[in-house]
Amino acid sequence: MREDLEYGGKKERFRLRLEDLCYAWALLEEEEKGNLGNVVYVNKVGKITRTERYAALYTRWLISHLLSGIVSQKRYKYYTALILVKKLKLLSCKKLSIILEKNRDMLVKEKTPLLLTLTKKTLSDALIKQIETEVVKLAEEVSRKKSQ
Repeated sequence: MREDLEYGGKKERFRLRLEDLCYAWALLEEEEKGNLGNVVYVNKVGKITRTERYAALYTRWLISHLLSGIVSQKRYKYYTALILVKKLKLLSCKKLSIILEKNRDMLVKEKTPLLLTLTKKTLSDALIKQIETEVVKLAEEVSRKKSQ
């Protein structure tokens, strides 16, 4: 699985080669627009809210916590995308990539208690429950496929 997302520094644009992009949501999104196989330039993403940020980080942490040792590191972002973008429709693919890249240090084991505290302060109980339900479903599906 490849995570082809390049950042064009000076121009502040993201360059995505869509036939290489592993995320199902990005492929579907661009296929509908007729862009599949083209290189698409995306302008800088607007403001990222605290809710979006902590929803992304909490989902990614929860997935890695439940699937540790079952799937490769590269799959965690993909699964996070499936839950947040496809199932819960919380983020765009561009925002999710930015959040997870820029906040990698929040996902370190030593910072987990801080992340969980901030998540519980920022996200509603209903949203946390929704994320947890989707992650558990995904974890069960992945471990079922692994055991077959």
